[in-house]
Amino acid sequence: MFRSLPSVVVASFAFLTLGVVAPAQAQELMAANGVATTVLFPVTPLAPAPIARADDANSTSTKADGEQGPTFTRASFTPRSKRPLALPALYAAQAALQALDAHSTYAAINRGGVEANPLMKGVVGNKGAMMAVKAGVAASTIWIAERMWKKGNRAGAIATMLIVNSVTAAVVANNYKVASSLR
Repeated sequence: MFRSLPSVVVASFAFLTLGVVAPAQAQELMAANGVATTVLFPVTPLAPAPIARADDANSTSTKADGEQGPTFTRASFTPRSKRPLALPALYAAQAALQALDAHSTYAAINRGGVEANPLMKGVVGNKGAMMAVKAGVAASTIWIAERMWKKGNRAGAIATMLIVNSVTAAVVANNYKVASSLR
Protein backbone atom coordinates (compact mmCIF):
# COMPACT_ATOMS: atom_id res chain seq x y z
CA MET A 1 0.00 0.00 0.00
CA PHE A 2 2.65 2.54 1.00
CA ARG A 3 4.91 1.64 -1.91
CA SER A 4 2.26 2.78 -4.37
CA LEU A 5 1.50 5.99 -2.44
CA PRO A 6 4.11 8.13 -4.26
CA SER A 7 2.81 6.94 -7.61
CA VAL A 8 -0.74 7.80 -6.57
CA VAL A 9 0.36 11.27 -5.44
CA VAL A 10 2.23 11.95 -8.70
CA ALA A 11 -0.66 10.62 -10.77
CA SER A 12 -3.08 12.85 -8.82
CA PHE A 13 -0.97 15.93 -9.51
CA ALA A 14 -0.68 15.02 -13.18
CA PHE A 15 -4.45 14.54 -13.40
CA LEU A 16 -5.16 17.81 -11.62
CA THR A 17 -2.76 19.83 -13.75
CA LEU A 18 -3.88 18.31 -17.04
CA GLY A 19 -7.55 17.90 -16.22
CA VAL A 20 -8.49 21.37 -14.92
CA VAL A 21 -10.43 23.33 -17.51
CA ALA A 22 -11.96 26.73 -16.92
CA PRO A 23 -15.48 27.32 -18.22
CA ALA A 24 -15.87 30.03 -20.83
CA GLN A 25 -18.45 31.81 -18.71
CA ALA A 26 -15.93 32.35 -15.92
CA GLN A 27 -13.45 33.84 -18.38
CA GLU A 28 -16.03 36.31 -19.62
CA LEU A 29 -17.19 37.31 -16.15
CA MET A 30 -14.92 40.34 -16.06
CA ALA A 31 -16.23 41.63 -19.38
CA ALA A 32 -19.82 41.35 -18.18
CA ASN A 33 -19.13 42.94 -14.82
CA GLY A 34 -20.37 46.51 -14.78
CA VAL A 35 -17.79 47.56 -12.21
CA ALA A 36 -14.91 46.70 -14.55
CA THR A 37 -16.17 49.07 -17.22
CA THR A 38 -16.84 52.03 -14.92
CA VAL A 39 -13.34 52.70 -13.62
CA LEU A 40 -12.02 56.25 -13.72
CA PHE A 41 -8.78 56.79 -15.63
CA PRO A 42 -7.22 60.23 -14.97
CA VAL A 43 -5.04 60.24 -18.11
CA THR A 44 -7.87 59.82 -20.63
CA PRO A 45 -10.67 62.40 -20.89
CA LEU A 46 -13.85 61.02 -19.41
CA ALA A 47 -17.36 61.31 -20.74
CA PRO A 48 -20.57 60.33 -18.99
CA ALA A 49 -21.88 56.96 -20.11
CA PRO A 50 -25.57 56.72 -20.90
CA ILE A 51 -27.64 55.32 -18.05
CA ALA A 52 -30.19 52.84 -19.29
CA ARG A 53 -33.43 52.82 -17.33
CA ALA A 54 -36.51 50.73 -17.90
CA ASP A 55 -38.79 53.78 -17.70
CA ASP A 56 -36.54 56.10 -19.77
CA ALA A 57 -38.93 56.53 -22.67
CA ASN A 58 -41.91 57.89 -20.71
CA SER A 59 -40.32 59.30 -17.56
CA THR A 60 -39.24 62.86 -16.78
CA SER A 61 -39.08 62.41 -13.04
CA THR A 62 -36.05 63.31 -10.92
CA LYS A 63 -33.56 60.82 -9.54
CA ALA A 64 -34.47 58.72 -6.54
CA ASP A 65 -32.63 59.36 -3.28
CA GLY A 66 -30.41 56.23 -3.53
CA GLU A 67 -29.52 56.62 -7.22
CA GLN A 68 -25.99 57.68 -8.12
CA GLY A 69 -24.87 60.30 -10.62
CA PRO A 70 -23.53 59.62 -14.11
CA THR A 71 -21.08 56.80 -14.69
CA PHE A 72 -17.77 57.65 -16.36
CA THR A 73 -15.91 55.32 -18.69
CA ARG A 74 -12.77 55.55 -20.79
CA ALA A 75 -13.58 55.25 -24.48
CA SER A 76 -10.51 53.11 -25.22
CA PHE A 77 -11.10 50.74 -22.30
CA THR A 78 -10.97 47.09 -23.24
CA PRO A 79 -11.41 44.59 -20.43
CA ARG A 80 -8.45 42.29 -19.73
CA SER A 81 -8.87 38.66 -20.61
CA LYS A 82 -9.49 36.61 -17.51
CA ARG A 83 -6.84 34.12 -16.47
CA PRO A 84 -8.10 30.53 -16.80
CA LEU A 85 -8.46 28.50 -13.62
CA ALA A 86 -5.90 26.04 -14.96
CA LEU A 87 -3.01 28.49 -14.65
CA PRO A 88 -3.16 29.06 -10.86
CA ALA A 89 -3.71 25.31 -10.45
CA LEU A 90 -0.56 24.69 -12.49
CA TYR A 91 1.32 27.17 -10.28
CA ALA A 92 0.20 25.37 -7.13
CA ALA A 93 1.08 22.01 -8.66
CA GLN A 94 4.59 23.27 -9.51
CA ALA A 95 5.18 24.35 -5.91
CA ALA A 96 3.87 21.03 -4.59
CA LEU A 97 5.91 19.02 -7.08
CA GLN A 98 9.10 20.86 -6.09
CA ALA A 99 8.38 20.01 -2.44
CA LEU A 100 7.75 16.39 -3.41
CA ASP A 101 11.00 16.38 -5.38
CA ALA A 102 12.94 17.48 -2.30
CA HIS A 103 11.14 14.88 -0.15
CA SER A 104 11.68 12.07 -2.64
CA THR A 105 15.35 13.01 -3.07
CA TYR A 106 15.99 12.83 0.66
CA ALA A 107 13.97 9.60 0.90
CA ALA A 108 16.31 8.00 -1.65
CA ILE A 109 19.47 9.47 -0.09
CA ASN A 110 18.49 8.28 3.40
CA ARG A 111 18.24 4.73 2.01
CA GLY A 112 21.71 4.87 0.43
CA GLY A 113 21.02 6.51 -2.91
CA VAL A 114 23.10 9.28 -4.45
CA GLU A 115 22.07 12.46 -6.25
CA ALA A 116 22.32 11.88 -10.00
CA ASN A 117 21.95 15.54 -11.00
CA PRO A 118 25.45 17.07 -11.09
CA LEU A 119 24.03 20.56 -10.53
CA MET A 120 22.36 19.49 -7.28
CA LYS A 121 25.14 17.33 -5.79
CA GLY A 122 26.64 20.23 -3.86
CA VAL A 123 23.25 21.38 -2.57
CA VAL A 124 21.92 18.03 -1.35
CA GLY A 125 24.10 18.01 1.78
CA ASN A 126 22.38 21.13 3.15
CA LYS A 127 18.59 20.91 3.57
CA GLY A 128 18.20 24.68 3.81
CA ALA A 129 20.07 25.19 0.55
CA MET A 130 18.01 22.43 -1.08
CA MET A 131 14.75 24.08 -0.01
CA ALA A 132 16.00 27.46 -1.22
CA VAL A 133 16.91 26.03 -4.63
CA LYS A 134 13.55 24.26 -4.93
CA ALA A 135 11.67 27.43 -3.93
CA GLY A 136 13.73 29.41 -6.44
CA VAL A 137 13.02 26.93 -9.23
CA ALA A 138 9.28 27.03 -8.50
CA ALA A 139 9.21 30.83 -8.22
CA SER A 140 11.24 31.39 -11.39
CA THR A 141 9.10 28.96 -13.38
CA ILE A 142 5.94 30.68 -12.21
CA TRP A 143 7.47 34.10 -12.92
CA ILE A 144 8.39 33.11 -16.48
CA ALA A 145 4.89 31.76 -17.16
CA GLU A 146 3.32 34.90 -15.67
CA ARG A 147 5.48 37.14 -17.89
CA MET A 148 4.50 35.07 -20.92
CA TRP A 149 0.82 35.40 -19.98
CA LYS A 150 1.03 39.18 -19.48
CA LYS A 151 2.87 39.68 -22.79
CA GLY A 152 0.06 37.88 -24.64
CA ASN A 153 1.60 34.44 -25.07
CA ARG A 154 -1.19 32.69 -23.19
CA ALA A 155 -0.82 29.31 -24.87
CA GLY A 156 2.94 29.41 -24.27
CA ALA A 157 2.44 30.12 -20.57
CA ILE A 158 0.11 27.17 -20.12
CA ALA A 159 2.29 24.90 -22.27
CA THR A 160 5.39 25.88 -20.28
CA MET A 161 3.72 25.03 -17.00
CA LEU A 162 2.39 21.73 -18.35
CA ILE A 163 5.81 20.68 -19.65
CA VAL A 164 7.71 21.72 -16.50
CA ASN A 165 5.14 20.06 -14.24
CA SER A 166 5.24 16.87 -16.31
CA VAL A 167 9.03 16.68 -16.18
CA THR A 168 9.05 17.38 -12.44
CA ALA A 169 6.37 14.72 -11.87
CA ALA A 170 8.50 12.20 -13.79
CA VAL A 171 11.53 13.09 -11.65
CA VAL A 172 9.49 12.69 -8.45
CA ALA A 173 8.14 9.32 -9.61
CA ASN A 174 11.66 8.14 -10.45
CA ASN A 175 13.00 9.31 -7.07
CA TYR A 176 10.30 7.41 -5.19
CA LYS A 177 10.90 4.35 -7.36
CA VAL A 178 14.64 4.45 -6.57
CA ALA A 179 13.90 4.99 -2.88
CA SER A 180 11.57 1.99 -2.74
CA SER A 181 14.09 -0.24 -4.53
CA LEU A 182 16.81 0.60 -1.98
CA ARG A 183 14.95 -0.77 1.04
